[in-house]
Parts: sequence; C-alpha cells; structure tokens
Amino acid sequence: MDFLKKEKWQKLDDGIYVLKKLNINTAFSNEQQDELLTIEDTSWWFQYRASVILGLMDKYFKKEEFSADIGGGNGYTTSIAMKEGYKIGVIEPSMEACKHARDRGLKNIYCGSVDEDSIKDDSLKQVLLLDVLEHIEDDCRFLDMLYRKLSYGGCCIITVPAFMCLWSSEDEAAGHYRRYKMKSLCNILEQSRFEICYKSYFMEFLFVPIFIVRVLFEKMGFVKKKNERTPEECKRIYELQFKKKEGIINTVLSMLEILEKLLMKSKLKVLFGSSILVVVRKKHNINMAGKLEK
Repeated sequence: MDFLKKEKWQKLDDGIYVLKKLNINTAFSNEQQDELLTIEDTSWWFQYRASVILGLMDKYFKKEEFSADIGGGNGYTTSIAMKEGYKIGVIEPSMEACKHARDRGLKNIYCGSVDEDSIKDDSLKQVLLLDVLEHIEDDCRFLDMLYRKLSYGGCCIITVPAFMCLWSSEDEAAGHYRRYKMKSLCNILEQSRFEICYKSYFMEFLFVPIFIVRVLFEKMGFVKKKNERTPEECKRIYELQFKKKEGIINTVLSMLEILEKLLMKSKLKVLFGSSILVVVRKKHNINMAGKLEK
C-alpha cells in the first residue's frame, strides 16, 4: 500500500505484512486477544459500537478510499466495515490478533505500529482509532505524529473511555493510562492542530451501571478486583457485561441505542456517557500565496 515505508515491512506467506523491527508492545496478551475473540461476535457492546462507527464512516469517509483501523485488534469492526463495502485494513502490533483478523476474512493486515519509521507522512486518508489512545502513555506525542501521517483533508474517527470517576480495576487490567473528559480530549487534539468536525459522548445508558458495579461495588468489596478473579469468574463477569441480552433488558437497551444513534445522526450531542467519540480532520495546507495545496 502507498502509505507504507516499504523497506520497513515484509510480506509473509499468509499475506500479513509485518514490520521488520517489530516492537512487541501490545495492550493485550495473546490470551486476552483469544478471550476477546470469543466475546466480540456475541457482544452487544461491540455490536453497538460498530454500528455507531459505521454511521460516522458513512457520513465522513468514502468507501473507495483506503481506511486504516489503527490498533484494530482482532478486526471485528474492520471486518464489518469491509462487508459494508469499505476498502479497509487493520494495523495492529499483536500477531495473534492479526491472525484472528485474517481468519475473519480481512485482506489488508499490517502487523506493526504507526510511527515515524513505519508510515509515510501525509499518506493516510481515513483512520479509525477506536479505544486505543488510552493505552498510549504519551498521547500528545502520538497525536502529533498521527497528524503528520494523515494526508491534508484526511479524517480520523476516535473513541476513548470517559470520566476518571468511572476508573476501576478493569481499566488497570486493560492497560489504560487514563479516561478522558471531552474538554481535555479536545484540548490535546487542537494542540496537535486537528480540526474537530464532530464530538459527542455516547453509551450514556452505561454510565450509572458502570459507576455502581465497577466502582462502588468494587470499593465496597461486593465485586472482586479484576486481578483477584479466577478465570471462571472473569468469564462469567465478561458474559454478564458484554453478552447480548434477551427479553425486556434487550428491548430497553435497543430503544436507548436507537435514541442515541438518532441524536448523533442529527449531529446533536449526547451530554454524557461512558465513552467519547470525536471526528477530526487534518486541515488543508495553505501555501504562502494563499493557495490550497493538495
């Protein structure tokens, strides 16, 4: 692909491109990637987030232009976008996750990271950065670098977890450095020179349950911290949190999801939630003569 610094990559027999000097520094272990794989296809949370992202892609992306899902993990959202006709690939440092993405039918898979040495400047036209930024210690430096990698007019859809008051052992186990407020996220995006096209909280209906179950119950000792749970307990809690619901709970969740998506489709803002989404663009370059450079 045109955005790769080709001398830095090699193509394996299975079609996966691998960064020659791959720094194995991933947010999730192979075991965690395997665990996520078993959850994703039956998880209402992943399904809902993907539907929100696809709605934004339809509004801000072009299907014929290549989209890069940076830190796309097992390729869940990437594969759904591909089935909807998007020309898309995943850039992911975990080889285990890349193999899962290949098994999902993805063709454009790049095992590596987005950094100064791997990707050309001004080359990425459309980027997904979904629940990745919170895993990066120096998020400001990363955003500065990402800005350079985007082409002029290039667009990026970003999601992150919201509000430090929702911080729990789940965040620690996932390797998060922080949760964000809208203002703090927008500040660092603007410092990196991004133009903010749209911003909103989402998953409003999860704020109170997360605060009660993950924060209060954990502090009161009703729920074990993530690192204290047995594998069986972890599996049971994952299923309780993420497995698709049935009956009245599913009906209520579906109604809340529809309402929230209608607000976002109308470019209205959801006032709070357990996650934040922002759509940003790299401004077109204006030369000294005041002309637009492409």
